[in-house]
Amino acid sequence: MNNLKYYEDSLAYDFSLFAPAEKVENEQTKKGNVTYVPDVEKRRSRLRKRAASRVSGKVSAILVTVFVVAMLAGNVFLRAQINETEHKIAVVKEEISLSQSRLADVSFELEQKICYKNLEEAAIALGMRKMDKGQIVYLRTNTENKAVVHNGELSAENN
Repeated sequence: MNNLKYYEDSLAYDFSLFAPAEKVENEQTKKGNVTYVPDVEKRRSRLRKRAASRVSGKVSAILVTVFVVAMLAGNVFLRAQINETEHKIAVVKEEISLSQSRLADVSFELEQKICYKNLEEAAIALGMRKMDKGQIVYLRTNTENKAVVHNGELSAENN
């Protein structure tokens, strides 16, 4: 049944918009299906590019892996160095605190030895005593200052 006649005869509506499309033949279909075979060189170059991309992908993956492993190894090494340095610092701080405590002990002993009471006890043990007023001797000299050597000669005189 040919429905095109109904599409074409209708005056109120344009049913041609809904009609099946006609087949249009272009130049390629007129010539036929022609398949061009690529050159052998182009094919080889494409194969080489594919192989190179596969190899480069593998190489880049290996390089990234080596880089990540190197970074992790460097991180572990640096953390070990940090821990070792912190241990050395802790040892030195401990030595400093021991030295400070020894200094405090020595200072305390020195204060004990220098104490006035200990000095008095040491003086009494040596037979020393406090000075009395009777031990003070006052000398009166002439108004002139003279110095005499032990054999009686005058060595200096101040008038």
